[in-house]
Amino acid sequence: MVERKRVSRAHGDVTRARLLEAAGRLFARGGYAGTPNKDICEAAGTDLAAISYHFGGRDGLYQAVLLEGYGQMINLERLTDIRARRCSGAEKLAAAIGMIVDGLHGERSWHGRVLAREMMAPSDHFAALVKDGVMPRFKLMAEILAEMTGFAANDPALLRCVLSVIAPILMMLVIDREMPSPFQALLMQPADELKRHLVHFAMAGLLEIKKLGTQT
Repeated sequence: MVERKRVSRAHGDVTRARLLEAAGRLFARGGYAGTPNKDICEAAGTDLAAISYHFGGRDGLYQAVLLEGYGQMINLERLTDIRARRCSGAEKLAAAIGMIVDGLHGERSWHGRVLAREMMAPSDHFAALVKDGVMPRFKLMAEILAEMTGFAANDPALLRCVLSVIAPILMMLVIDREMPSPFQALLMQPADELKRHLVHFAMAGLLEIKKLGTQT
């Protein structure tokens, strides 16, 4: 009986993973409104009932796709590990920026495309992405920057610092790799060069803001 339950659970995990992968690819291409459940299930090799069984319905599936995509771009476990390291705040920030750039640079899977779609034209599910995906990572980044600057968690200056550091990196998500633009060349540069620039730019800005803060 126990063995049967294990096999059933493993089979269910495989089905859930297939649905998530198929939905991610199709949502990235056609968007939430333009992707029928039938197409997702056909691509995953499942029946329609599987969406409700594994995700509670279409909305739950789409939210799971968004969270999976965001998790691939900015891994929460790795960011948590960086935050807990016994090193300087500057070293933690450099490691965090490096990890995020690695997740975004050269990204050609559905993970980045589905997130770019959602960011450019937010759906009713964007709030779930912010709550369950963005906020836990935002908190960790804020803690790293607070360590560097000395700003308190409730200081508006800390929020501005997080925005200034993260926004340029996340811009990489919305650059269309197929459409010529002034920013397309960024993705053609070596990842290490981009990391160094973003780290140096962030460090310089944070040091200047910290200096201004001590003068007021």
